[in-house]
Amino acid sequence: MKLLWFSHFVPFPPKGGAHQRSFNLLRGASRSHEISLVAFNRLAESNERLAEYAMELKKYCENVEFWQLPIPWKSKRWWAGLAFSPLSPHPYGTRALWSPELSARWEETLRRHRGAFVHFDSIDLGLYANGTTGFRKVLNHHNCESAMAYRRARMEPNPAKKGYLWYDAKKIARLEKAVAHLFEVNTVVCELDAQQLRRSNPKAHFHVVANGTDVDYFRPISLPEIPRSLIFSGSLNWYPNISAIRYFVREIWPLIKGPYPDARLYVAGMKPSASLLQSLESDPSVVVVASPDDIRPWIAGATVFVCPIMDGGGTRLKILDALAMAKPVVTTTVGCEGLQVTHGENILIADDPMGFARNVIHALENESLRRQLGAAGRNLVERCYSWEVITRQLEQAYTCALAGGACDREPTERIP
Repeated sequence: MKLLWFSHFVPFPPKGGAHQRSFNLLRGASRSHEISLVAFNRLAESNERLAEYAMELKKYCENVEFWQLPIPWKSKRWWAGLAFSPLSPHPYGTRALWSPELSARWEETLRRHRGAFVHFDSIDLGLYANGTTGFRKVLNHHNCESAMAYRRARMEPNPAKKGYLWYDAKKIARLEKAVAHLFEVNTVVCELDAQQLRRSNPKAHFHVVANGTDVDYFRPISLPEIPRSLIFSGSLNWYPNISAIRYFVREIWPLIKGPYPDARLYVAGMKPSASLLQSLESDPSVVVVASPDDIRPWIAGATVFVCPIMDGGGTRLKILDALAMAKPVVTTTVGCEGLQVTHGENILIADDPMGFARNVIHALENESLRRQLGAAGRNLVERCYSWEVITRQLEQAYTCALAGGACDREPTERIP
């Protein structure tokens, strides 16, 4: 089947949650479909870097096109547009990807791929949906974006920012309501996201295509562990991760360093923000590992993996990666939201600072607990969260969409 994949970013390299998901779904789909990829150069990568990425993506795609944004991402004009975005009926993340010229280019692309099946990889591309009349198509939701935006607005202490975020969340919700039912199938990472989206658009049809991990790449590594060491990994310019680290260092870390003054926290991930680096530099027990080429040795060398997420949405691939490496994971309810994990069996969960610190200390002190959690976590991802399993879910969604969404109307509630 010819598959036209429309992406709001270049899905390579597969570092960071959304990039991992998109790249691995695309790679899995390439085994059964002839893929033409159209992707926005959202991060303003150089032509040399784009040529390198295109070479890698052509291992899985017959054709690869990279489009430039109407306004360069986070340029002065971009920030000016953001400042005036309350005047627009559309969320700025969506409006910043659209222009009349690009809309015409998209329509021409569709004419060249007449009869293809279309995969929209984000609700951010929603303004292009009307042009796809007559095509069978799927819309992928990396998160329920409106729910994530509302959660962020609720947690924002600054009244002006809170008002802005709340208004933007309402615009995202309106877009989801206007667009989701135009697609034969919407894919979501968990049943919770399906429930949230279905409330605003009961006419839309949903399939769970979960987040996953590469169980061959992320596997247990025999490296010496640094005693009493913790690691947090993730994109360090993404607000839920930044707020999680600050919360952990402020509220939880002192409770752990009390009994263990020699404990170390490693914060590893792509593109740490300047403000995050500045907030951590005064604590010598916190080590920032900026944009590591390979995250695996850092995870393998830590005693415990922590994910104190209190914000955001979807499901966290960072937790799946750590579980695949048989690392004991301590997280919050929000951190493991949508994942089929069980406290005390394959993960430890707590939502208050004292409970979180107690779980970490318990894991630090108990090697047999760490081994038990690690083995159970690895077993879980092998059964339920390998990309091979997730690709089968994607194919089921495609099959349903090709049938006009006429398959079982209830989404899969649990991963087989």
